[in-house]
Amino acid sequence: MWDVLIQHTTIESIMNDKGLAQIGDNLVNLCYSLAKSTVLEKSGGQKVRDSVLARAIRATSVYKHIGHRTDMGGAGDAYEAIMAWLWMKGKITIEKIVELLVENLNLDSKISRKKEGKLASIAFQSLLEFVIPSLPGHPFV
Repeated sequence: MWDVLIQHTTIESIMNDKGLAQIGDNLVNLCYSLAKSTVLEKSGGQKVRDSVLARAIRATSVYKHIGHRTDMGGAGDAYEAIMAWLWMKGKITIEKIVELLVENLNLDSKISRKKEGKLASIAFQSLLEFVIPSLPGHPFV
């Protein structure tokens, strides 16, 4: 359906696609909102901060494919572009993304925003590590 948007053959080209990053921004926010709502058993919407995604991507082997001078916004965009590409390629579903986030989100309704950000980074790191084998050019050594 949208093959023309996802014809990338390298991880670098995926991470530098600003259009994919915009799609991924919405996808990541939707999935995190669903995961957090599931964990807390209360519906709600949540915007994932770039700093959360930047910490997650910097802790994985994918990070060496980003310029090390990349700021938090650029690293967050790279994460979002990866997730959009994987979802649009049919390599992961929204349900699986939410499931993997839920497994790693140990939240409660009284948690501070700072602590939630740290836990969310760990959950997003685990998600990225799960999907890395589906990325072009894997294995990343």
